[in-house]
Amino acid sequence: MESTVEAVLEWVRKSAAPRFPDLDVRADTLLIDSGVLDSIEILNLVGFLEERFGIALPVEEFVPENFRDPETVARLVLRLAAAKAG
Repeated sequence: MESTVEAVLEWVRKSAAPRFPDLDVRADTLLIDSGVLDSIEILNLVGFLEERFGIALPVEEFVPENFRDPETVARLVLRLAAAKAG
């Protein structure tokens, strides 16, 4: 999972840098509560995840709990990848 978390962290850091230049994004940083992710950024993140990890995010997975922090996002990716692999 570490490489998945790192990929999510890298994307979030790049995305947040222009708006939050001093924010130290870690695996447990609250993304929605801190304002790093809004509805548009969640869609951008999902596009990245689908392309990078070859997954599809079902509409029922678009809930704030799945985007709480980078570690939670990584767990979502791993869960969807495992389901796809069968």
